Amino acid sequence: MKKILKYVYPYKSRFIVVFFVSIVLSVLNLSNAWLMGRLTDAIFYRTKGIPISITWDRQAAKSLRLNLTTAKDWDESARSEIAAELDRMGLEVISVGINRNVLLVDAKAPQSFNRDLLELTGMLRRELRSKFGDLDVYVTVPEATETSKQLVLFKGAYTVFIIPVILIIVFFFTGILKFGQNFILGATGQKIIMRLRNDIYQNIQSLSLSYFEKKNSGQTGQLISRILSDIEEINYLFRSGIQDIILEPVIIIIGLTWGIILNWQLTLLFFLVFPLVAWPISYLSKKLRLANKEIMNSIAGITGVLEETLAGIKVVKAFGMEEYEISRFQRETRQNYKRTLRGLRMSQIFHPLINFTASIAIAIFVAYGGYLVINQNLSPGEFFTFSFLMSSIADPVRKVGSIFGHVPRALAAMDRVLELLNERSEVKEAANPVILPCIQGKVEFDKVSFGYHADELVLKDINLKVEPGELVALVGPSGAGKTTMINLIARFYDPVSGTIKIDDHDLRQIKLKTFRQQMGIVPQETILFRGTIAENIAYGKIDASMDEIIEAAKAANAHDFILQTPDGYGTKVGSRGVTLSGGQRQRIAIARAILRNPRILILDEATSALDTESEVLIQEALARLMKHRTSFVIAHRLSTILSADRIVVMNKGQIVEIGNHQELLAKGGLYAKLYQTQFRDQANYEIEKC
Repeated sequence: MKKILKYVYPYKSRFIVVFFVSIVLSVLNLSNAWLMGRLTDAIFYRTKGIPISITWDRQAAKSLRLNLTTAKDWDESARSEIAAELDRMGLEVISVGINRNVLLVDAKAPQSFNRDLLELTGMLRRELRSKFGDLDVYVTVPEATETSKQLVLFKGAYTVFIIPVILIIVFFFTGILKFGQNFILGATGQKIIMRLRNDIYQNIQSLSLSYFEKKNSGQTGQLISRILSDIEEINYLFRSGIQDIILEPVIIIIGLTWGIILNWQLTLLFFLVFPLVAWPISYLSKKLRLANKEIMNSIAGITGVLEETLAGIKVVKAFGMEEYEISRFQRETRQNYKRTLRGLRMSQIFHPLINFTASIAIAIFVAYGGYLVINQNLSPGEFFTFSFLMSSIADPVRKVGSIFGHVPRALAAMDRVLELLNERSEVKEAANPVILPCIQGKVEFDKVSFGYHADELVLKDINLKVEPGELVALVGPSGAGKTTMINLIARFYDPVSGTIKIDDHDLRQIKLKTFRQQMGIVPQETILFRGTIAENIAYGKIDASMDEIIEAAKAANAHDFILQTPDGYGTKVGSRGVTLSGGQRQRIAIARAILRNPRILILDEATSALDTESEVLIQEALARLMKHRTSFVIAHRLSTILSADRIVVMNKGQIVEIGNHQELLAKGGLYAKLYQTQFRDQANYEIEKC
């Protein structure tokens, strides 16, 4: 965790700003609920301005306004008759006014009034209709007066205008702050991820070859996954995780506190009803996630069959296996169909079930909230505010719940990434390395032993001296230790015992970068990178001029074919050089080594057969490359062996013979046997070509 904090610490001020912005955003988000609630109360109670609190419904005596409407106009005598009837029913009449067929009465509610307007309206309608015939009764609360206990802001202003204007302002500032918060988190997260990814790649590049050779193809895929997918998983913490961890709990705390202040019973009911919706969502989401995973696996199966059969279509047709591959493909598609159908069935159940459970929860919530409003324990605006608050809380609660799913995954990804950051190279640079500006090319193995595993030596007590400019051919059966020997010269590994010397200096004491700058390698499998032909030739010397690149290509017999490509030296070679033939790729690799002009050359000859013309061109290029430089060649061609100054014959990790071709044949040892079994046919072929 300390390593990750190292990446976060430089941006601590940004995270502090985000924290305070989150608090402001929480208040602004919840203020929308309050404003909408005030608007509702203002409309319901006909209050001009913004009613901050409605206190009339907490009093025993109420000021009421009765609206009595009939089909025909009222006459003047109705004033006294209505007043008398209302007095009889317990209402204290203050004034009676007539406006054609509408009679307006201001009165105080009876002492027995239980704050149920609907009940009072129903009682008045029954009593008055029995005496005055068919009439409609509507009971409201009059507008606030100077002596009322309502607290009103912007008194006298039209609420339907002032609140929407305030809402627009709130939404505007919320949008700006939200944009700023997301941008800060996103940009900071991307900077941290960029640094983390670059440091991981830099660390990977510093690791010794042993680390990568211990990885099989599947593990290499995991390595790539760590650099890409795992770091993206960590990015969740910076992109959304911090926001969810900071902002959502703040909204929940403020919302709950406000809800409890408004009505603790409704708040308790919300948390009793919420699981009714949350549990099916959680349960079905897990099921759907598993179903989708199975669907993706089945798609991977289809992709695998497609990839195999299309890549090996020649083999499929040669063996007449079309019907078999068709049935195999159909089996995978049937599996995909079944899994997709299962996922589709679950997803179709998911939404109706959620809607059904949500409607039950809403019905319970609205029924109880409506009961409180009818009994005037809660104003309509307060109920609206409360509903908005709880809906605002529901999403943060869900997000906080999802944090417990995302954060463990992000932390697990962080552990895997930290494993890469903690990897260290087995080949370590000396504390005060020797810098050799110009290597002569003398190489010496002094009692060198090496094993990839401590209990299993691959090379045993190797002693060999090679003079500057000497060409040494390494020959031996498979597994004899030839590749291991050249890997030690390149210092991809360090010997278990003994010393390798370059110009009489212990290789472990020489600065690795300056040594490898004077060394060239032409591997058995030519590796080309995405880019142009010119970029691949200059890979070991990126500051090379175009003239130098062309000169190297000519020396490698590559210039003519390069000019025949669509864009010449600017032609893109594709991934791993797929647009070029095997012989062309080898000549590009030789040109790369020639341009580097190494003092020590390591060549692992390709075993693949080439056409006669390519073979001749490559042999000529190799001859130019190896001239006047110390060269170690794992030889597979007799022509290379015959041109060597010395042939080193290896078997089971030891040097068993050293000499030239004629001397080794005369000895009749392992080399003579290898010649008879492997190289004699090549010799006859060379004679035939001549």
